[in-house]
Amino acid sequence: MFGYMVEQIGIEHIDSNMKKGNSRSLFFLWFAANLTIADFAIGFIPITLGMSFLSGITSILIGNVLGALIVGFSAAMGPKTGYPQMMSTTNSMGTLGMRIFGIINLSNTLGWFIVNNIIAVSAIFLIFHYPPWIMIMLYTILILIISYIGHDFIHKVEKILAFSLGILFLIMLILAVYNLKSTPMGGNLILNIPFFGMIAFTYSYLMSWGPYASDYSRYLPENEDTKKVFLFTFLGSFISTTFVEIAAMLISYEFNSYNSMQGLQISLGKYFIIGLILIALGGISANVLNLYSSSLSGLVGGIRMKRTSFILILALLGFLLSVIFYNGFYNFFESFLLVLDYWISPWISILIMDFFIIGNKKLVFSRRINYNGILAYILGLLVSVPFMDISIGNLNYVFPISKLLGGIDISYFVSFIASGIIYLLLNFLGKGNNTLSLNKDVN
Repeated sequence: MFGYMVEQIGIEHIDSNMKKGNSRSLFFLWFAANLTIADFAIGFIPITLGMSFLSGITSILIGNVLGALIVGFSAAMGPKTGYPQMMSTTNSMGTLGMRIFGIINLSNTLGWFIVNNIIAVSAIFLIFHYPPWIMIMLYTILILIISYIGHDFIHKVEKILAFSLGILFLIMLILAVYNLKSTPMGGNLILNIPFFGMIAFTYSYLMSWGPYASDYSRYLPENEDTKKVFLFTFLGSFISTTFVEIAAMLISYEFNSYNSMQGLQISLGKYFIIGLILIALGGISANVLNLYSSSLSGLVGGIRMKRTSFILILALLGFLLSVIFYNGFYNFFESFLLVLDYWISPWISILIMDFFIIGNKKLVFSRRINYNGILAYILGLLVSVPFMDISIGNLNYVFPISKLLGGIDISYFVSFIASGIIYLLLNFLGKGNNTLSLNKDVN
């Protein structure tokens, strides 16, 4: 389609003769991926927490810097390894650990595909009023076509969406500022519980792209400057997310709105259709990555199919579950997925330590189990449990330390730091040979 051949490669290594492109394309891809209604909704959290405008902006900036760092470091692994992100798990946890986390990320990406489908189609319904199942089907088919064609076409589409969404969000912001009756800026910078809670929330949301990042940088030449790969990914993620969230904050404080959809409608007035188009296009930019990376994660998890065949199955499954969950249940489903994201922080910490500190840049598939990584992951996750504040539907449980902190959930930071330190200690203490052998490559 449009001169692009269907990508035939699944999780195989990208050889040097197949590598191409430059790291600038990563800016547009991650810029588009974060111009979504989900990021917009995050900007409405500070007002619900009673934060001053200055405190809200400061916490968003800090959280997004930390989150974008994770995505940037993850993407920087791609050109050197030549493999999808989830396969990097093999060096630190062995092929068994790689398989397990591949399946975990498959369920995670498919889950977010369903949630984004429902949110986007809910917006489209307000424009066209066709039966939801028909619009979900058409929307899924569009995303499937882009994801099916593969890597190069995804980069092209995301670049177009980056400009389109950027312009639409800018128009929305201009309209909102034009309708301002007062200046909500200001207030004191208060370093209280809501402030640090907002940092944790923005960080956890942006860093959740970490398991995807190398999927879109692995075709870059191996000698591509690692700093450039990191920088373009960091800037694309940080700029778009911060821009959208601060725009949402401006609207929420000006119109005293606690709901993102309501805030869009009030701020845009008769131009509300612009907001609905934004939601629909933003869903495409995010869900193309969800569906494509979901197919790769399934193959990493041990599913023996071609990427092009498996992605058809995932799209069909995503369509059916989107129809089933369309009438309300997706709110519970979304909170469930956010809780599942606890797995990412300790996992990505171990990968970063292994690649950048220890220096294992060539993936090895001869070890079934690497106990260092598995032990570091389990211990890091366990250490972080007392810091968790779990909320799934009507279930809300605050663990002891989180309760002492007023309900702040800083477990993402705790598990990241603890797992990374434990992994480095285990390796530097010379316990890296405690593995079982598996004499075959995953390919």
